[in-house]
Amino acid sequence: MCRFRCSHFPGRIFAERVPGLGARKARRSDRLAEAQTDIGMVLGGEPGARLSRRLAMPVSGDTVLRLIRRRGTVPSSPPRVVGIDDWTWRRGRSYGTIVCDLERKRVIDLLPGRSSAPVRDWLAAHPSVTLISRDRSGPYAEAART
Repeated sequence: MCRFRCSHFPGRIFAERVPGLGARKARRSDRLAEAQTDIGMVLGGEPGARLSRRLAMPVSGDTVLRLIRRRGTVPSSPPRVVGIDDWTWRRGRSYGTIVCDLERKRVIDLLPGRSSAPVRDWLAAHPSVTLISRDRSGPYAEAART
């Protein structure tokens, strides 16, 4: 790496960038950011920060979350097999409907209420769904039929 001095501003030193090492004005190398992002994707914010500290890569939990958000999400194919069930926000008071992608084992959407209307609208907006797994609830069966 070469260092250059400016003739107009004495004391200013400029250095050429090493390709692949880091972005302009970056505080961490690309490899370090990738490692911390991978740790954060598996563990989350604070647990990821604790493991990073143990691995001699100190970082805060907020920074781990920032790195995860920067990575973004990879668009996946539309769901084909979904599971629909009800869940509670506040026990005995307010309920909702959870829709899961059973092939990828992840939550797709949370719908308000336990009625058939939100589920019917959601299924109409996602025509790629070919198979629905549900409990014995009547409103979900009605939404699946329509």
